[in-house]
Amino acid sequence: MKQLRYLLVLSLVGGTLSLSQSQDAPPSPWAEEAVRILVAKGVFIGYPDGSFRWREPMTRQEAALALYRLLAAYGLDRLSPEEVDRLLKGVEALQKDLEAQARSLAALKEEKEALETRVRELEAKPGADPEALEALRKEKDDLARRVQALEEALKVLEAAQKALEAKRLEENLKGTEASLKTLEERLKALEARPQADPKEVEALRRAQEELKGRLEALEKARSAQEEALRRLEEALKDLPEATRLAQEAQDRLQALEPRLQRAEEGLEALENRVRSLEERLKALEAAQAQDQARLKALEEEVAALKRALTPSRLPLHLGLALYQGDVQRDWHGRLFLGHDALIGPLGLRLAYEAPFAEPAQGLASLDLTFRASYGDLDGYFGVGGGLYLGGPSFGQLLVGAGFRLVPHLSLFLEGHQRYLFDSQASQRSTIAFGLALRL
Repeated sequence: MKQLRYLLVLSLVGGTLSLSQSQDAPPSPWAEEAVRILVAKGVFIGYPDGSFRWREPMTRQEAALALYRLLAAYGLDRLSPEEVDRLLKGVEALQKDLEAQARSLAALKEEKEALETRVRELEAKPGADPEALEALRKEKDDLARRVQALEEALKVLEAAQKALEAKRLEENLKGTEASLKTLEERLKALEARPQADPKEVEALRRAQEELKGRLEALEKARSAQEEALRRLEEALKDLPEATRLAQEAQDRLQALEPRLQRAEEGLEALENRVRSLEERLKALEAAQAQDQARLKALEEEVAALKRALTPSRLPLHLGLALYQGDVQRDWHGRLFLGHDALIGPLGLRLAYEAPFAEPAQGLASLDLTFRASYGDLDGYFGVGGGLYLGGPSFGQLLVGAGFRLVPHLSLFLEGHQRYLFDSQASQRSTIAFGLALRL
C-alpha cells in the first residue's frame, strides 16, 4: 500500500511538473527520473506525433487521461474505503507540506519581482556589466521555473484530493445502495409469506391511521378544554376579591365626584378671571398706546417751545463797551468783533480798548469764547491774552451775560481779569457794559 500511495502521488505531482514549453525540449533534470518512471509504466504515452511536450502546461483532459491510466494500471478503482482514507490522509499531509511551499512560493515571487526590477535598472544604466546582467537573468529564469513548478504541484495535488474524495463518496453510495437492496429483499420475503388478504390488511391499516388521527385530535381538544377549565376555575376563585375591589373603587369614585365638581367650578371661575384679566390687559395696552402717542405729541411741543424760547442768533457780532479803569479811574472804550459759532458753541473775539483821553495808548486782545443761550439771555466765557501798546503783554479771563433787546441788538455786562507779564506780576480788573449788534 505504501508503494501504491507513492506511485499515486509521484504520478500526480511529477506528471504535471514535467510538462514544459517546447515540443522537442527534454524534461528538466529535476523531473527526469519521474518522467522516466511514468513513461515506463504507461501513464504518459505521448501525443500522436510521438512527442511528449514536457514543458507545456497540462489541460484538464490530459490530467483525466493520466489519472484513468493510473487507475487502470494499478486497480485504484478497487481500493477499499480504508485504503482511500489512508491515501487521503497522505494527501493531506502532503498538502500541509505544500502549504509551506506555497508561502515559499509567495516569497519566491517577491524575489523574482525584485530581480526583474534590478535587471531593468541595470539595463537602463549605461555601461552596465554584461556578465552581471546575464547572471541576474539566469537567476530570474531559475526562480520563474521554481515558481511554475510549485504552482503546478499545488494544482495537481488539488486534483488528486478531489479524485480520492470522489472515490470515497462512490464507496459510500455503493454501501447505501447495497443496504437498500437488502431491505428490499427482506420486504419481498415478508410479502411472500402466507398471510391475510393484502387489501383487507391495507384497509385495516388505513382505518387504524384514521383512528389514530381522530384520537390525537380528541386528545388535543381535551387538553385545550382542561386548560380553559383550569383558567376558568382560577378566575372564579378570584371573583369575590375582584367584586370587593370593584365595589371599593366605585365607592371611592362616588366620593370623588363632589370634589371633582368643585374643582371644575373653581377651574371655570379661574378661566373667567383670566378672561377678565386679559380684557383689562388689552384695555391697559390700548391706554398705554394712547399715552405713548400723547407723550410723543408733548415731546414735539416741548421741542417746538425750545425752538421758540431759543431763537437762532447770527454768529458774527460787533460790540462797543465802556468801563472805568481800576488804576487812574479814567474812562475807557472797548471795540470788539467776534464769531461765537466757529465750532459748535466755540468762537473767537478780537478787541481793542483805550482811554478816551489817549486813544493811542491802548491794548489789543484775542480770546477764545464759549457761549450758551436760553431764550433772550446769553451767557459766555472766554480765555485769551493781549498786548499793551508800549507796555507788557498779559493773559486774561472774561465772563459776561447779555440780554436781547431786539432781534439783532443786545445789552451786555462783562468782567475782565488780566494778569500782566511784568516783573511785578501785576493784575488788572474791569467791569464793562455795552451793546452788541448781530451781523
